[in-house]
Amino acid sequence: MTLSEIVSTNIKRVCVDFDISTRDLASRVGTSSQKSIWNLLNEEHSPTLKTLEPVFRALMISPAAAMTPSIDTSLLVSRKLPRLIEKYARMSPTQRDKFEDVIDSILLD
Repeated sequence: MTLSEIVSTNIKRVCVDFDISTRDLASRVGTSSQKSIWNLLNEEHSPTLKTLEPVFRALMISPAAAMTPSIDTSLLVSRKLPRLIEKYARMSPTQRDKFEDVIDSILLD
């Protein structure tokens, strides 16, 4: 699956789960073109960051989460996930190893 496919799939899932039409999303993004939103969701063109950023803001989606395949919709709109990613990024390699060991031990139970 390409990055464009992952992002459009995740945006579509949020729209479906929260009953947001292409018209609603276009309005939230501040564009008069429902067709532009449709093109984005149906991968008719490769969106630029300039196109994606307002969509992410309108749907309150973390950009990092939007690029994650098979992510749960609740995580896409989670306010905690971006903070967790930032904290993880600030960890030392040793801290990351320990953290990952803890996560692995929880998931194995």
